[in-house]
Amino acid sequence: MLFETEVKAQTFMRFNNEEIESVNGYAPIRSYFCNVCCGWHLTSKMGEAYISPKTEKVLEEYETAKRLKAERKALKLVQEKEKKEILLKIICIAENNIKIMEFSSGSKYAALFDETVTLLEKIKSIKANFKGSNQRKRQIGIKLSLLAEKFRNSRESLM
Repeated sequence: MLFETEVKAQTFMRFNNEEIESVNGYAPIRSYFCNVCCGWHLTSKMGEAYISPKTEKVLEEYETAKRLKAERKALKLVQEKEKKEILLKIICIAENNIKIMEFSSGSKYAALFDETVTLLEKIKSIKANFKGSNQRKRQIGIKLSLLAEKFRNSRESLM
């Protein structure tokens, strides 16, 4: 027999078990949901492993996908934060090198200049930004260009 709800199946079983047992020799002991017809049936067999309906399986898969998406988003945010922190450190080092170069000359200047050019290349390769980072990147580039000109002029005056 097919029942629309579990309550209807249980009610039928409660009121008709004695008559069913007298006719068949056994009576239903539980109701179960049928995935095939999407209705409730009665059985005299002991409970088997619960087989979840397709809807529950789809919902479980949806929840899993939703959780994985949230985890990926959280990981991406952490990675972005780490990139921004690294970018800030490199920008600060480059700015400090430029301040030192503005007041130095000779071999120390050349080494700092080369290091700062390398840092600027790293800064440009990092795909992250924070408030004011683009302006600071431009300033580093401009100051390096001016310092390169100063470096060339000081080398020419020594020759």
